[in-house]
Amino acid sequence: MSQSDVDTEQGSTFLDSIEFLTGKDPNAGAFLLVVGIVTAVFNAGFQLLLPTPISHILSALVLSVAVISLIFGAILDTLGHFDA
Repeated sequence: MSQSDVDTEQGSTFLDSIEFLTGKDPNAGAFLLVVGIVTAVFNAGFQLLLPTPISHILSALVLSVAVISLIFGAILDTLGHFDA
């Protein structure tokens, strides 16, 4: 077994293990849309329903999680997960 075969098997195993997050037919646009919608809904909910200091802290946390999700999506796109 050559090194490229091992790399291919490891890469496909990793991408197969995250299939529960992105579904059977992954799409980068759908992933980014879901991240954006969830961010907007949580941010609006926190801003409207909670007092000022708490809402700002939770909104910053939501935006931080959104940035991490976008970085995760970029990594998946670089690995070719959305091209499959």
